[in-house]
Amino acid sequence: MEILKKPVLNQIGYLNRNLSLALGFFDGVHLAHREILTTAVNFAKKNGLKSAVITFEKSPGAIINPSDENKSRTLQTLEDRLFLMETLGLDFAFVLNFEDFKHLSAKEYLENVLIKNFSPKYIVTGFNHTFGARCPDYEQGNSEFLRAHQNLGYKYIEIEKMRLNNTLVSSTNIKKFIEKAYIKEANALLGYDFNIEGTVVSGMGLARKLGFKTANLNWPKNIVKPPYGVYFGAVEYRGEKYRCLLNWGVKPTVNRTVSINAEGDLGQNPMTPVLEAHILDFNQDIYGENIRVFFKLPLREEKKFSNIEELKFQIADDIKKCMDYNY
Repeated sequence: MEILKKPVLNQIGYLNRNLSLALGFFDGVHLAHREILTTAVNFAKKNGLKSAVITFEKSPGAIINPSDENKSRTLQTLEDRLFLMETLGLDFAFVLNFEDFKHLSAKEYLENVLIKNFSPKYIVTGFNHTFGARCPDYEQGNSEFLRAHQNLGYKYIEIEKMRLNNTLVSSTNIKKFIEKAYIKEANALLGYDFNIEGTVVSGMGLARKLGFKTANLNWPKNIVKPPYGVYFGAVEYRGEKYRCLLNWGVKPTVNRTVSINAEGDLGQNPMTPVLEAHILDFNQDIYGENIRVFFKLPLREEKKFSNIEELKFQIADDIKKCMDYNY
């Protein structure tokens, strides 16, 4: 898949612009998103065209409603979004800057951006896709609008609602599930395990002293967060996957008894939340390296223990449960 970030639209004439085109932000590239994208790919293959997606670097909702924190949180980074799109067989991904187009009416965007620059033969969207500046004088860009303007030379395909276990498959619902620690439900709608990528950083060193070596990650900015707690998970490192026990939080027991670490540098603000991965059957030094962490299932909420010995006993019990968990 060729990725063009913030392309100069009037300079993309080298492409075969007769495209099968999918439109959307596609946060999470979940099951319903994949139906949209694979439909565009399949129509391209059947008709000798190239398939493409037009998406945006940042969430349009976050730009239109900057005070809405829910809009600013996403399920994945742009890089992860593009990676999943590529696995679906798309030929091109055009990553536009929403700021450049947010003032355009739906008609202006359709005619002067989509038709003029991409000459689509097919346009595929989800049932709730909207576009164009919201103004009383402008038509709303939506499925009905795209269907009504097929005289411009394209055929429009609308992908209907998708439900799983009576739940609408949507980025909004997935984020709500993750924020409530309903990881299994979120993963079902995603079609894969919720995950983040990061660089292993040094922590406070307590886990190593207790005999439980961990890989520590800082949570990526603006990515939706589950509640503090302990989770069953997996770590991908250099193409290999390992089961692990995840602890996400601020370690309340350690912060209350932080003096036990007085012999050295804490390595971070004790109240800064960190994701700790205890990787089972793994003893490599991976500080400074990138890993991907997958969330499988919540085990328990974050707790404050009376002393370090209680904490050590609980961690050992958590690890045993993780080893016994079938995944």
